[in-house]
This record gives sequence, structure tokens and C-alpha cells, in this order.
Amino acid sequence: MDKNFNAEQNGAVIPSVNENSNLPTSEHTDESIVLTNKKIGNIMNQSDLNTASENVVDNTSVDVQSSAEQQGTISTSSNCPVPFDKCLGSEYIAGTKAGTIVPNPNLKEWDGRPLQEGVVYHRNHMLGLPLCSIKENRDPQSRAKEWKKTCEENGMVNSGTFVKATVVKQAGFTPAVYLRDTNSWWVIPESLLQLYYLPMDGHGRSAGHDLSLEKAMKDPTYTPFDFRFEFKDITDPDIFYKEYQSVNQEVKKTTKSDLIRYASCHKSNPVLTEHYTMVGKGFVAKSSELYNFGRELSKTDINKANKGEKITVEQNLVGYMRELLETYKSVFSATASQKVLKGVPLARWTRDTLKNAADKKAMADKIKDKFSKMSPEQLSQLQDAKGVKGDRTKTTEIILIGIFNEILNS
Repeated sequence: MDKNFNAEQNGAVIPSVNENSNLPTSEHTDESIVLTNKKIGNIMNQSDLNTASENVVDNTSVDVQSSAEQQGTISTSSNCPVPFDKCLGSEYIAGTKAGTIVPNPNLKEWDGRPLQEGVVYHRNHMLGLPLCSIKENRDPQSRAKEWKKTCEENGMVNSGTFVKATVVKQAGFTPAVYLRDTNSWWVIPESLLQLYYLPMDGHGRSAGHDLSLEKAMKDPTYTPFDFRFEFKDITDPDIFYKEYQSVNQEVKKTTKSDLIRYASCHKSNPVLTEHYTMVGKGFVAKSSELYNFGRELSKTDINKANKGEKITVEQNLVGYMRELLETYKSVFSATASQKVLKGVPLARWTRDTLKNAADKKAMADKIKDKFSKMSPEQLSQLQDAKGVKGDRTKTTEIILIGIFNEILNS
């Protein structure tokens, strides 16, 4: 069979079929499947192509070898058993080759070369690569939309780390492809494991990038976020397991309070500064949010704060909340009652009571009066309030709110 090769933009080497080839030519989709499987078959027949040096920093800058050299590295076998639809962006590749899908200039096909250490790869330029996931990893699909939004807004700060599926299997995990259309998993057969790669670090971002790619494949004007990753050639399953555990143990979710603190440092905002100051004095973050904003802050609020934009608050409500906070500080001044003062139940009860009042000023005055005159027994009840474990109808917050109502109506 005669073969020639086309060097695509940015150095991606893609084989093409000569006019005299006996491969199917009536359907371009069949041709693209064969060509992609030929690339994958190359991995099975070549242990080391040595086509990337340690100094290469981008998979799109790998040098293109001569046509003769390339003919010697591509397997002539076209019966590679990898299902074409279980490769990254396979339908898009087939569609663009068949002319049924408009190509997106931001997307490129994988050049068929096995991944090398020391190279920064771009997932947008790796379509056709056999990729899967660790089935037992914490559910990345539930975080996909959030990661897509985050990476589109801020870029991908840290690169992902990919490894071979074989070492993951040897470590006891299940390499599999998540099928979003059926919400099911396709487990990689043992015979195909050597062909697949998967993230050791970056499952959530990969799921988010899948959504970004899906949009880019349908809209040729859309630019998906740049998912960068590096390959780590780990062959010892024990080493992989230790590193995988380390990656997951070292991850500490950034709290909303952390994000607000960052925003207050980045953009001067008196309300954010006051909120951060209260948290520093021991107030629960949600409690401080209720006193300063009249509600719990959303991600939209935090994004506004990061841009220096004003966060919308109900000033009238917050004004009364702050007045009552001063009353509470004088009432709950003892060490034993600081937990009541700085906790969420008191702040939430105050907010809800004021919001439901037809006359907020009159209600605020009533709360001030009643709490200023509460009996020692009532104060003791608040300090000693404790929920019943396992009974959701008798949580500490529910018990405290009941006492707050008793004080108000006494």
C-alpha cells in the first residue's frame, strides 16, 4: 500500500491516503477511522519513537521528521481494535474529514506519537488521543460545569498530570471512559490498556474541558480554554498509588471565606474588610456575611468583589442587623456566651425575623428591648443549648431559635 504524509499546521504529522490506496474511499468517515487506528497501532508496535527532547515545551512544536522516516514509524496494520468513538473528539475528527462538520481552527488532531515526559501538551491539539479516567476518582462530572466556568474565567493555572492506564490498573483502579449520553462507564478491556492515558491529577478539569470541547466542536468561532498537561511515565504501581494519594490529600478546597479575604486584599472595600475583620475575631463566616450583607454571599458576589464591583445589599435590613449586633455584643459578653454571639443561628434568626416584619424598625426595637432584659435563666439556656444527635428536628440551631422566640415573645 502506498502512503504519503501531510504536515499540518504547528508540526502535527497526519498520514493521508494515496489515490492508489485500497482503503475505502467512498466514505471519508471510514478513512478517518482507519487513519486514527493506524496512529494508535503505532503505539503498539513502537516502544520509543524518541521524537521529543526534554527541552520541548509544547506538543505543537515537535519537529516534523522526513517523509521516509515517518513511513518507517507508522504501522501499516489497519486492524487496531481501539473503538474510534472511545477516543477524544472522534466524531468531530470524522465529521471534519467527511465535510459534515465545520472545522474549528482552535482544535487539532493528535499526531499519533506516544506521549513523552518533558513536554507540555495542549488537550485542544490532541483530538483522537485514547483518553480515559479513573472510575473510582471522586465524581468529576458533578464538578464539570463549575470547572469549565472557572477555567474559562481564569485560565488553567496548574497543568494536569497524565499517566498510562496500565499502571493505574496495576494499582487496583479501573480505567474507564465516561459516556455522558448514557451516564455510564465503558471499562477499558485488558487488551487495550496499553493504548490509553488518563489523568493522575486533573479529573475535574478534564471533565470541564470535555464540555468546552463539545461546544468548540459545534461552534467553529468558539475558543475552548487551554487545558495543559504533562505526561509522567510511571511504571511502578506502588509509586503511582503513593503519588495519587499525595495529590488528593494535599488538595484543600478553598473556602468562600478564603476567596472573600483574597478579594478584600485585592480590591479595597470597607464592607469586605469589616466582614474579614469579624471572621478574624471568631465570628463564623456565614454569621458575618448575614450581619454585613443580609445574606450569604454567592460566587457571583465574590466575582464582583474580585473585580472591584459593588455587591448589592439591602441597606435598610443590614442597618438594623448591625444595630442589633451591638446589642448582642453587650448581652453576650461572657466567655460562655461568645459561641451564641458569633454563631450562625443568632444571625440567621435576626435576619429572618426582620425580613418577615412589616415594620423592621419596630421589630428591631423590640428585639433590643427583649434581649437587653432577658433573665439569667434564659441566658443560661442559650449557653447550654445542645441538639440531640441523629434527630434533625432537635438540632442545636432549632433549639436556639426556639429560645430566641421565647425571649422575643416573653
